[in-house]
Amino acid sequence: MNQLSDELLIEFSQGSPHAFKAIFDSFRMRIFYFVKNLIDDRLAAEEITSDTFVKLHRLHDRFSTYNNIQAFLFITARNASLDYIKHRQREREHRTDLQHHEEIEQHEAEIPLFAKTDIEADVLQFIYSEIEKLPQRSRLIFKLFYIDGLNVHEIAERMGISVQTVANQKTTALKTLRMKVLDRPGLLLWLLFLLGEKRY
Repeated sequence: MNQLSDELLIEFSQGSPHAFKAIFDSFRMRIFYFVKNLIDDRLAAEEITSDTFVKLHRLHDRFSTYNNIQAFLFITARNASLDYIKHRQREREHRTDLQHHEEIEQHEAEIPLFAKTDIEADVLQFIYSEIEKLPQRSRLIFKLFYIDGLNVHEIAERMGISVQTVANQKTTALKTLRMKVLDRPGLLLWLLFLLGEKRY
């Protein structure tokens, strides 16, 4: 494809709509296929291509040579494509995490909560005393989940935090309690039973 004339490039730097259209027509398909090959998503590639030319138009006064325009378009499109790929990967990981937590909740819903469990008073007292030693946020989340019977979504809404944060805090609290009873096998068995764990 022939390079654009110097006169047209000067007109583009001065904001000429006609010059911008000429540059758009010259590069559009090359940028589109470049992006599509990176992300393998036609609709997203069209959006990224459009956004790339919008950015070029906003900065038109900074460009007066063919090479600078070409470099800007491909670098901008590449960076946007990489951001899209990262975002898509985070979404996949988030959906996987949510599915995992929902499966755990479904299993734990079948296990009796503290209030419904008939255990010896001294065992219960020891476990409760260790719960009270947890950090404030972990302690509250632990109680809401295992004692009050709320699920992670309800806890997240009540506390104004993310579902992932609730799940992480719950897991941390459980690990802490496990460490507290490692040297007391009897208590460890009770703890695992109460929390719906089949094995340590």
